[in-house]
Amino acid sequence: MPTLLLSNNKTFDNKKSPIRQNDHLERQLNQEGSIESAYQLASTTEYRHDSHGKCYNCDKIANYYLVAFRLNKSKHSMQYNAMLLAIVQQTIALIQCHVDISRSTHLPWLPVLMTELRELGKLIKDDSLQPDRYISLSLPINVSTHSQPQQPQLSMREDYGRTIRISIYHCRANLCEDMDLNKAITYYRKCLSVYPTHLDSQQQKLQISAKVALEHLIADQQKDDNNSVRPKLPSRTSSVSSGASSSCSMSCSNCGVEKRGMPVCSKCKSQYYCGIRCLKAHKPVHDLECRQY
Repeated sequence: MPTLLLSNNKTFDNKKSPIRQNDHLERQLNQEGSIESAYQLASTTEYRHDSHGKCYNCDKIANYYLVAFRLNKSKHSMQYNAMLLAIVQQTIALIQCHVDISRSTHLPWLPVLMTELRELGKLIKDDSLQPDRYISLSLPINVSTHSQPQQPQLSMREDYGRTIRISIYHCRANLCEDMDLNKAITYYRKCLSVYPTHLDSQQQKLQISAKVALEHLIADQQKDDNNSVRPKLPSRTSSVSSGASSSCSMSCSNCGVEKRGMPVCSKCKSQYYCGIRCLKAHKPVHDLECRQY
């Protein structure tokens, strides 16, 4: 299955701004609780990663996004607008560019940001005026990813809320895809269940990507169910076997990449994989060995 990226045109790229301007934004943030100031500070804070994957200022940027989310939640009526959409999209870009780093370096702000996005998606859904669509698990998936003329005209706030939810659900599905297929399917379905909007062409691309990914995952799941039981991999938040979670780096049985805490075949406990894709690629070979256990 081809790799499905959250976005091909979004990169986490901050440019340095004059110190005086940053001081002014800091005052606005602290004294006025300005969400826009928090976003601008996050967008203009210089960051870098060294050759060992260590982050410099990424935690500071993450904190600005967290402050922006919490300031928005503290308002009497949460704002769903272009500013919040931009903050969500940049937060997702920040998370995505740190996923690989987080496998070897502890980043305490990463799960906090992911939780904040999940809670934001729930809040917006609960606040929505129109129920979502039902997405069947039968193939092919017949659902439109284009905004339909017959759809009732809703407020800009509702449209922004939908666009934000689509971005959040696609991000969560994409992160789950390597380790937890059931969760990935759940979030791709959620992504497609949101009615399309006119606001952002990127939203349409995300839903098209979600549709393709969901069809592949359902087909793979049905194929595995018909053939044999696939060795189960724990989710990112689950514990792995004592061997895989040791301080020693393990080598992926398919691609050879070395990582710590890699999932292991639940049957033989001897073959490690860096993700679902490598497990699937190596499955025909490993099935012959695994039967001996």
